Amino acid sequence: MSFETASAIPSLSQLLGQIGDDGTLALSEIREKANLELSSFAELAQKELSQFDISMPPAISLVSDEGFQLKLENQHPHEAEIHDWLNGNLILARKFKEVEVLFEFVRAAESAGELFPESSSFHIGLTSAGPIAYFEDHHNH
Repeated sequence: MSFETASAIPSLSQLLGQIGDDGTLALSEIREKANLELSSFAELAQKELSQFDISMPPAISLVSDEGFQLKLENQHPHEAEIHDWLNGNLILARKFKEVEVLFEFVRAAESAGELFPESSSFHIGLTSAGPIAYFEDHHNH
Protein backbone atom coordinates (compact mmCIF):
# COMPACT_ATOMS: atom_id res chain seq x y z
CA MET A 1 0.00 0.00 0.00
CA SER A 2 1.46 3.35 -1.00
CA PHE A 3 1.72 6.26 1.37
CA GLU A 4 -0.91 8.16 -0.63
CA THR A 5 -3.33 5.24 -0.37
CA ALA A 6 -2.71 4.84 3.34
CA SER A 7 -3.29 8.54 3.98
CA ALA A 8 -6.57 8.44 2.01
CA ILE A 9 -8.13 5.64 4.07
CA PRO A 10 -9.18 7.80 7.06
CA SER A 11 -10.87 10.22 4.66
CA LEU A 12 -12.74 7.44 2.90
CA SER A 13 -13.87 5.88 6.16
CA GLN A 14 -14.99 9.29 7.44
CA LEU A 15 -16.99 9.83 4.26
CA LEU A 16 -18.37 6.34 3.73
CA GLY A 17 -18.49 4.77 7.18
CA GLN A 18 -16.93 1.58 8.45
CA ILE A 19 -14.85 -0.29 5.89
CA GLY A 20 -14.66 -4.04 6.51
CA ASP A 21 -11.37 -5.89 7.00
CA ASP A 22 -11.75 -7.19 3.46
CA GLY A 23 -12.17 -3.64 2.11
CA THR A 24 -15.92 -3.91 1.52
CA LEU A 25 -18.74 -1.58 2.41
CA ALA A 26 -22.41 -2.38 2.71
CA LEU A 27 -24.53 -0.42 0.22
CA SER A 28 -27.14 0.06 2.95
CA GLU A 29 -24.51 1.81 5.11
CA ILE A 30 -23.50 4.13 2.27
CA ARG A 31 -27.15 4.91 1.51
CA GLU A 32 -27.83 5.62 5.19
CA LYS A 33 -24.78 7.89 5.40
CA ALA A 34 -25.86 9.69 2.20
CA ASN A 35 -29.33 10.31 3.63
CA LEU A 36 -27.91 11.53 6.95
CA GLU A 37 -25.59 13.95 5.14
CA LEU A 38 -28.48 15.12 2.95
CA SER A 39 -30.53 15.87 6.08
CA SER A 40 -27.55 17.66 7.62
CA PHE A 41 -27.14 19.76 4.46
CA ALA A 42 -30.84 20.67 4.49
CA GLU A 43 -30.71 21.67 8.17
CA LEU A 44 -27.71 23.94 7.53
CA ALA A 45 -29.34 25.46 4.45
CA GLN A 46 -32.67 26.08 6.19
CA LYS A 47 -30.92 27.65 9.18
CA GLU A 48 -28.99 30.00 6.90
CA LEU A 49 -32.05 30.75 4.73
CA SER A 50 -34.11 31.66 7.79
CA GLN A 51 -31.66 34.55 8.36
CA PHE A 52 -32.97 35.96 5.06
CA ASP A 53 -36.59 35.21 6.02
CA ILE A 54 -36.77 32.61 3.23
CA SER A 55 -38.73 29.43 3.85
CA MET A 56 -40.36 26.68 1.78
CA PRO A 57 -42.57 26.54 -0.21
CA PRO A 58 -41.72 27.19 -2.97
CA ALA A 59 -38.98 24.61 -3.28
CA ILE A 60 -35.36 25.49 -3.95
CA SER A 61 -33.38 23.35 -6.41
CA LEU A 62 -29.61 23.60 -6.03
CA VAL A 63 -26.92 22.37 -8.41
CA SER A 64 -23.14 22.80 -8.52
CA ASP A 65 -21.61 24.42 -11.59
CA GLU A 66 -18.23 23.64 -13.18
CA GLY A 67 -16.45 25.87 -10.66
CA PHE A 68 -18.11 24.04 -7.74
CA GLN A 69 -20.20 27.14 -7.00
CA LEU A 70 -23.76 26.35 -5.96
CA LYS A 71 -26.51 27.91 -8.02
CA LEU A 72 -30.28 28.08 -7.92
CA GLU A 73 -31.74 26.12 -10.81
CA ASN A 74 -35.41 26.97 -10.51
CA GLN A 75 -37.42 30.19 -10.45
CA HIS A 76 -38.03 31.52 -6.94
CA PRO A 77 -39.58 34.72 -5.56
CA HIS A 78 -36.42 35.27 -3.46
CA GLU A 79 -34.04 34.52 -6.31
CA ALA A 80 -31.77 37.55 -5.72
CA GLU A 81 -31.40 36.82 -2.01
CA ILE A 82 -30.71 33.14 -2.70
CA HIS A 83 -28.01 34.04 -5.25
CA ASP A 84 -26.40 36.34 -2.68
CA TRP A 85 -26.55 33.57 -0.06
CA LEU A 86 -24.97 31.00 -2.39
CA ASN A 87 -22.27 33.31 -3.72
CA GLY A 88 -18.99 32.34 -2.05
CA ASN A 89 -20.69 30.08 0.53
CA LEU A 90 -17.82 27.58 0.71
CA ILE A 91 -19.14 25.67 3.71
CA LEU A 92 -22.43 24.95 1.98
CA ALA A 93 -20.69 24.12 -1.32
CA ARG A 94 -18.35 21.67 0.45
CA LYS A 95 -21.27 20.02 2.24
CA PHE A 96 -23.15 19.77 -1.08
CA LYS A 97 -20.13 18.06 -2.67
CA GLU A 98 -19.90 15.55 0.21
CA VAL A 99 -23.56 14.64 -0.27
CA GLU A 100 -23.04 14.40 -4.03
CA VAL A 101 -20.10 12.00 -3.68
CA LEU A 102 -22.07 9.72 -1.38
CA PHE A 103 -25.04 9.63 -3.76
CA GLU A 104 -22.62 8.97 -6.66
CA PHE A 105 -21.37 5.90 -4.77
CA VAL A 106 -24.94 4.73 -4.20
CA ARG A 107 -25.90 5.29 -7.86
CA ALA A 108 -22.78 3.50 -9.11
CA ALA A 109 -23.36 0.52 -6.79
CA GLU A 110 -27.03 0.23 -7.68
CA SER A 111 -26.29 0.43 -11.40
CA ALA A 112 -23.04 -1.52 -11.64
CA GLY A 113 -21.62 -1.48 -15.16
CA GLU A 114 -23.94 1.28 -16.36
CA LEU A 115 -22.36 4.40 -17.84
CA PHE A 116 -23.89 7.73 -16.92
CA PRO A 117 -23.95 10.66 -19.33
CA GLU A 118 -21.52 13.48 -18.61
CA SER A 119 -24.47 15.85 -18.89
CA SER A 120 -25.96 14.29 -15.75
CA SER A 121 -25.99 16.70 -12.78
CA PHE A 122 -26.60 16.12 -9.10
CA HIS A 123 -29.30 18.27 -7.49
CA ILE A 124 -30.55 18.84 -4.00
CA GLY A 125 -34.13 20.02 -3.69
CA LEU A 126 -35.13 21.79 -0.51
CA THR A 127 -38.87 21.36 -0.03
CA SER A 128 -41.38 21.85 2.75
CA ALA A 129 -41.66 18.04 2.94
CA GLY A 130 -37.89 17.63 3.36
CA PRO A 131 -34.83 17.44 1.14
CA ILE A 132 -34.52 15.31 -1.99
CA ALA A 133 -31.39 14.32 -3.87
CA TYR A 134 -31.56 13.41 -7.53
CA PHE A 135 -29.61 13.22 -10.77
CA GLU A 136 -30.91 14.94 -13.86
CA ASP A 137 -29.63 14.57 -17.39
CA HIS A 138 -29.27 17.95 -19.10
CA HIS A 139 -29.48 17.78 -22.87
CA ASN A 140 -28.20 20.68 -24.92
CA HIS A 141 -30.85 21.72 -27.41
